[in-house]
Amino acid sequence: MTAEAFFQATNTLALLVWIGLVAFPGRRLVSGVLCAVVVPGLLALAYAAVIGWRLAVNGPPPGDVMTLAGLRQAFGDDWVFAAAWTHYLVFDMVVGAWIARDSVKLGLPWALRTVALVLTFLSGPVGFLVYVLGRGALRRGTVIE
Repeated sequence: MTAEAFFQATNTLALLVWIGLVAFPGRRLVSGVLCAVVVPGLLALAYAAVIGWRLAVNGPPPGDVMTLAGLRQAFGDDWVFAAAWTHYLVFDMVVGAWIARDSVKLGLPWALRTVALVLTFLSGPVGFLVYVLGRGALRRGTVIE
């Protein structure tokens, strides 16, 4: 397998599960099991395997990873870069699963939940921010539904 194939496989798996999360946010199997534990767990395992393998093969990163230049140098390895992207996939999915469960539990509007989930998939922190701001506004009654 190549780094590109790894990248495509992890992205495809994440996309398929995210479609299920957006379509069925109230299903415990989707938001409480698949998107909160199983798929993030599999992706985390893949991440750990790649990082462990690259460390075993190449040793520690060549630069100081506490600097942008050092990180850029470490991420110059396609496998390390693909694994780093998998890191985002894992945490964004866990956040998305929480958004789905929380919004269904609180009975928040479909539009807020769906926009927040799509944005979390595309740009994790932005989706999370939209959700927590919208959630807070709705719970305080400062937004007209």
